[in-house]
Amino acid sequence: MNGNLLKQSLRLGLSILITCAIAQHFDRIAFAWYPLLAVTFVIDDQDENSLRAARGRILGTIAGGLITFLVHTIMSGWIGILVSLLITIPLLRRLGWSNGLSTAVVVTVMFLSIDAYTKLDWTYVFNRSLDTLVGILVALIVGRLLWPKNRMSRLQAVHAQLHALLHARVKAHSLALQGQAAAPTPIEPALITRLVLEMQSILSVEQSLGPRHVRRLNQGRWRQCVSLWRCQQVRWMLVERLIERLHKDHAANELPALGRYLGAQPRSPDRLSLDSNEAGLSLAQRIALEEQVTRFGRLLNSQQRLDRARGL
Repeated sequence: MNGNLLKQSLRLGLSILITCAIAQHFDRIAFAWYPLLAVTFVIDDQDENSLRAARGRILGTIAGGLITFLVHTIMSGWIGILVSLLITIPLLRRLGWSNGLSTAVVVTVMFLSIDAYTKLDWTYVFNRSLDTLVGILVALIVGRLLWPKNRMSRLQAVHAQLHALLHARVKAHSLALQGQAAAPTPIEPALITRLVLEMQSILSVEQSLGPRHVRRLNQGRWRQCVSLWRCQQVRWMLVERLIERLHKDHAANELPALGRYLGAQPRSPDRLSLDSNEAGLSLAQRIALEEQVTRFGRLLNSQQRLDRARGL
């Protein structure tokens, strides 16, 4: 069973249970559907998405309610719904409240479709907005209390996972090329891509959350770190494919000069140079190995310098 899905289901179920209990306890919440709909919209696996959904939900409710109230004093029925939507959607886009579009549309249709909707007034719109706010607050509180997200810890964990995997692969290839161990199994590019994309996603979210989060990223030099991982990923996969092809084409599987270059500590900044007759390499294969492995080694050196600067 997916752990995140289970946690999400538990948070949603508990939020709905608490919201129903509040609606049942306080008689002023005449329609439990409003706070429950807010819970459904707001509860999300990522904390920052919950906050955005909450903001969009309340703005959409208020805008949809007010515009619908103004329109219904002039016209009624489905024509009133159409005019309300024609006003609401461009207005929300203009104000930069696109997150509230879906909520505003639902509220508009719902307000003009209820029984005796002509009795809709300012009090009704205000009360429904308060009902929605109850659902938003419950969803946010439950989301904060149950399995809150710590994006910076996750960013560090993904970085450490990539770092360990990269250096384990380099060491395995170094030993295999020097004839001291068997060649490692082919790497799974999807795993590396998923981890790098996760780091990029966390970085993007943190940058969007305000100056305090940006300062924390700058202090940890995380933007440079993620940028370096993107460059490293491409070169890493190229080197993996070249070495894999080398093992496939040559039964001996040994290329000591390449193995020593990869395993050297500290790693030399000099260009890799292979003997033209070593291991029976073709000219194209030798040039490709020298070029790509040299660039790969220099990126590894850059990563080591960045880690030292970050105090790791």
